Amino acid sequence: MEKVYVIGHKIPDTDSIASAISYAEYKNSFDGKRRYIPSRGGELNPETTFVLNYFNVPTPLLLQTVEPTVDDLTLKEPFYARPDTPVYDVATLMEEKNIKNVPVVDENGKIVGVVTERGLARVYVRRTRVEPLHIHPVPIRSLARILQAEILYKPQKQELISGSIHIAVDALHVLLKKIVQGDAVIVGDDEPAQISLLENGAKLLIVVNKAPVSKRVLEIAKQKGATILRTSADAFGAAKLINLSLPVSLIMSKDFPVVSYSTSLEDVKELVFESKYRATFVIDLEGRLVSIITRTDLMRTVRKKVILVDHNERSQAVDGIDKADILEIIDHHRIGDISTLHPVFFYNEPVGSTSTIIASWFFREGIKMEKEIAGLLLSGIISDTLLFALSTTTSKDKEIARKLEKISKVNIEDYGKKMLVEGMRIKGHDPISLLKRDVKEYVIMDHSIVISQIMTTDFEGVLKERDKFKDAMERVKGSLGADMMFVLFTDPIRKSSLVMYDCDPRILEHAFGNKGEENILELKNVMSRKKDFVPRIGDALTSLRK
Repeated sequence: MEKVYVIGHKIPDTDSIASAISYAEYKNSFDGKRRYIPSRGGELNPETTFVLNYFNVPTPLLLQTVEPTVDDLTLKEPFYARPDTPVYDVATLMEEKNIKNVPVVDENGKIVGVVTERGLARVYVRRTRVEPLHIHPVPIRSLARILQAEILYKPQKQELISGSIHIAVDALHVLLKKIVQGDAVIVGDDEPAQISLLENGAKLLIVVNKAPVSKRVLEIAKQKGATILRTSADAFGAAKLINLSLPVSLIMSKDFPVVSYSTSLEDVKELVFESKYRATFVIDLEGRLVSIITRTDLMRTVRKKVILVDHNERSQAVDGIDKADILEIIDHHRIGDISTLHPVFFYNEPVGSTSTIIASWFFREGIKMEKEIAGLLLSGIISDTLLFALSTTTSKDKEIARKLEKISKVNIEDYGKKMLVEGMRIKGHDPISLLKRDVKEYVIMDHSIVISQIMTTDFEGVLKERDKFKDAMERVKGSLGADMMFVLFTDPIRKSSLVMYDCDPRILEHAFGNKGEENILELKNVMSRKKDFVPRIGDALTSLRK
């Protein structure tokens, strides 16, 4: 079944995680042709972790890049051999299936080697001498099958045969001196020779050219506990086929390339085209063989299919978004710069959270909503509106939240305050990790801008640690390659934000009429990054550019 990954921005918050999980549930409820997988672009913040634990919902799949991987290929069931499989069977498989490599797997399905056409040819060239031959332990019935021979007699307890093989071309007295107990002999229509060989310890006679075998010879074979096979092949043909009775464990290569489901196709292409096998072998986490990838498998373009929720800007998307096939975008922010390969369903509504949009679709379509999903969507609304305190909050957010409250069986005010408190704890946390909890990147007037937002009621604690936060801000800005950075410490009780900035102070002065002191200022009634802050920074940059 085709997979579609539903994913929010690469530094996830509660709304993006709630939206991804809930929208995947929504799509899976009526689309039976695809499997929608809720995903996340990064690690969860404390608030979101609290929410998932509270409603006992599994953490979404971590997907830090949507570049195509092995998992996006249509993998075929591989042909393979066991270590004791005769070379003859592998050569036959290669010819019948027109394949050049046959992996060898053990009893647990783990790949232990590879047999190649080149390897077979090399072994055959090395073993062109007719004498001396040696047969490795092989089931007698397998040897008979390879020789296309009939078993004229086999002792009941004898299943395997091994040892040196002689061809009866010397004078009999010379050949008998070479025979030791347990050897095998390729012999023709020569009854005296057949009898002498059995009496001198030969444990296997391979009678060629369909020559007759007398009752007397068979009686002696029974007495001596020897096996007699008869084939229509001549002596040279029989010797050649015996070469092919070797178990593949003796000729397989143990140096072979492997990849996993998560290996990028770029890496796979490099591996395949540089490998002497012109292929690579897919294994699972336990090392079991899954499939084989050849150059043919890499000829067509492969893209991950994704649905983006809670963002529509390239800078906020997970890595590799340009190499993905975007099917839908559901968001509540400003229109960004993500482009698609073809027309897609794009829904953008100016409400307080993406969770509001998705919940409304559940209600509109009459799709049953489990209390866990209702709890997630309610949490997304509470988080993105700060319990309806932000200016982005709409009447629709409140209406949908009340419906979700009934299904989830939680009290909005009590649960909401508890949830927000979990996300506001900053004491004892590393400043860099705090700045990265909820950071978004924007491109405005050709400027790369990073804006981090931290919810807290402890402005005094922030000011005491201002030097640490400024140092952390400088590091984060540098790591992201941004032109400027802002950090909003937002207090929903005061309904204001303490802003630290690393940019030209004139931008703040033009946007808010005040540049503060030491690149810090408090902005009353500025709580929403997307509605109260970003537009005014954009206006300031536009005016200053003029």
